[in-house]
Amino acid sequence: MARCFVNTRTEDNADPMLKVLAWLGHAALGLSAVLNAVIAGTLLIGGQLIGAVGEASEKLHDADLANSANHAALIAKIVAVAFGVLAATEYGAAIFLKKRIRTVFIPITCGLTVAAEVGFSIWSKRFNALDAVIIACCMFAAYVWWKLPRRATAAAV
Repeated sequence: MARCFVNTRTEDNADPMLKVLAWLGHAALGLSAVLNAVIAGTLLIGGQLIGAVGEASEKLHDADLANSANHAALIAKIVAVAFGVLAATEYGAAIFLKKRIRTVFIPITCGLTVAAEVGFSIWSKRFNALDAVIIACCMFAAYVWWKLPRRATAAAV
């Protein structure tokens, strides 16, 4: 079995502060997932409304407005799907943290989220407080993952 797929879970009678830290990491990634899901839902609704403007302008025989609106609707829906996938991966990683399973999926998700938020901020030419909160939540979750105990290897025993 490949080393990157080996999951470790701490004992149930482990340090109680580790349980609290794992729950806080779960809450941080859960908040990040909820915020990204809200962004995805808002973009999806906006894309549907802009698409309705595109359909109405097609019926009014305004080709320029129809093309612009349909293009904007497509971009909004694509970005909504990206934020939805990001929210789903964050939620999955949050569940791993809650159960104190130390897997490589958690830091990959945190890195993906930070890269996606920075990329979206560069693309939209705005970095706001919501982006900062999401990045801070992911950085804290990565710290929690780092603090989870590692399984002892056969060479160390």
